[in-house]
Amino acid sequence: MEIRYFTYAIMPVVAAAIGWLTNYLAVKMLFRPYKPVRVLGFTFVGVIPRRQADLADRIGQTVEEELISHEDVQKVITSPEVTEEIVAMIEEHVDNFLRGTFGRLPLGSTFLSGDIAQTVKAGHIEYLRRAIPELMDSAMTRVEAKIDFREIVRKKIEQFDLHRLEEIVYQIASHELRAIEVFGGIVGFIVGLAQVGLLVLSENMF
Repeated sequence: MEIRYFTYAIMPVVAAAIGWLTNYLAVKMLFRPYKPVRVLGFTFVGVIPRRQADLADRIGQTVEEELISHEDVQKVITSPEVTEEIVAMIEEHVDNFLRGTFGRLPLGSTFLSGDIAQTVKAGHIEYLRRAIPELMDSAMTRVEAKIDFREIVRKKIEQFDLHRLEEIVYQIASHELRAIEVFGGIVGFIVGLAQVGLLVLSENMF
């Protein structure tokens, strides 16, 4: 009688342990083993290591089609904000060049601060402000054939260290992955209780 009650008590615990262990191994086998391992004629390798090349290609395709495109980059580099930043950089370099070249000459400082120099400078700045978006657009058109976002992302992911990738995934989703393991234990415990209930019911019936 005592053995039977002990069996009833231990069954849910064992089932919970099996459920937890099953989900724990399933989570671990997302990455482990990193390289194929042969055991009794069977080859074992983690899901992500086995599909790394395919995942890299799919993610690269998704990034190119859904997240970023040449048009997106073109809009950024031809935007007024970027144009103003480029103009400011050019203006600063021109000022430094003129000061270094003419500042040491007689009457150089007077020329640089005069109305004529400022008018010429303002005219060139305004020209650059109009020309830079067109130049950037033209440059982007020429280089976009050489920029393959899908291929860049594919290579990056394909060459990414699996151990580091595993660390990142566990850092981001550690609570969720642990919840999966615990859920396996809970389901196993419930299944164990159901088995005990069926055993008790069958014993009472016969």
